[in-house]
Amino acid sequence: MPEPYPALRPLPESLKTPAWAGVATAIEGGPDTDVVVSTRARLARNIEGYSFPARASEAELRRIAQSVRQVAHADTGRLIDLIPVEIASLSPRDRAELVDARRISPDLASSSGIERYALLDTTGRISIFVNEEDHVRLQALALGNAPQVALRDVQDVEARLGCRLHWAQDAQKWGYLTAAMSNTGTGLRLSVLAHLPALVFVDRLDRVFDAAKQLGVSVRGAHGEHSVAAGDLFQVSNEQTLGISVENTAGRVRSFADILVRDERNARREVAGDRNRRDRAMKASRFAWERTTTSDRLSARDSLEILSSLRLCAVCGLMPWRHDYQIKTAPDDQLFAHLLAELRTGGGLTGSEGASALRDAIGRPALLRSALAPVYIGSV
Repeated sequence: MPEPYPALRPLPESLKTPAWAGVATAIEGGPDTDVVVSTRARLARNIEGYSFPARASEAELRRIAQSVRQVAHADTGRLIDLIPVEIASLSPRDRAELVDARRISPDLASSSGIERYALLDTTGRISIFVNEEDHVRLQALALGNAPQVALRDVQDVEARLGCRLHWAQDAQKWGYLTAAMSNTGTGLRLSVLAHLPALVFVDRLDRVFDAAKQLGVSVRGAHGEHSVAAGDLFQVSNEQTLGISVENTAGRVRSFADILVRDERNARREVAGDRNRRDRAMKASRFAWERTTTSDRLSARDSLEILSSLRLCAVCGLMPWRHDYQIKTAPDDQLFAHLLAELRTGGGLTGSEGASALRDAIGRPALLRSALAPVYIGSV
């Protein structure tokens, strides 16, 4: 059967933009965007009658990929606008950019197998991974602290595909069958990406981890499993998928996200209200800005640490330099979210940086200076 979709060269820039990074979607006053950058809902599904991707033959993988693409293309609703991207045809740079924008997973990006696809919308909200660990992984991104919104969107996509595809499941005992037992049941991973600079600054993160255990959620680095924590960014997601409803999962994740928002805001008030902490935060922010002006290159981790130090002052209402004419602080929620994608840190946090790593490292200081110059230039 002929390939119905040609490879996209070059990859459209619109596919590299996450739902939470664009001006059009980063709406001021969104749900807790000062703490929670974004919410992601991901459903793992497999098509009945086929082996899991790790054990499937080339012919099976091809039939699976063709079936998913054809069903998405036949949908008369939102799926018809999804653009298919063959992972094998992408350059390492394109793969890294899609990971940074959270449009594809690090596992899909690092895949060297055949018939691996991503179906991506141009709004940055919906992604479908084909033949990653499971036949299909459906992902929805939402701005800020919005588990119910992300869950609604991903369930809508699943329902549309499920009209023509038969999911492998054991309705009596196991629920949806997945390649990893950790996903069997609902197949749902619901997570929030939170920025917690004040909790880290006041050394109260251990309490957060204790609360996470009680609610059955896990805390990882910004890019989830196998990624390192950097820049005070943490991804919080559910651990249990078997014997629990998706509604219960959404409630747990939202409850913990609300705790994060409350505790981080309280910690910010403590930093702003305590002279010693305030002075330490301002000193760290000044040092961070100086690094952007003197460094010829910055690693992924260092760039996020610098950005976090600058933002800590901003969210605490502090001025890094004591000048009355500095009338605003930065980066705000929208600029922070934009820089998270533009700094190209994904590979550096997951250990998969390619040949473009040096170019990214050299470009980061200039990117930070350019984005933040309207606030900091002339303030020293």
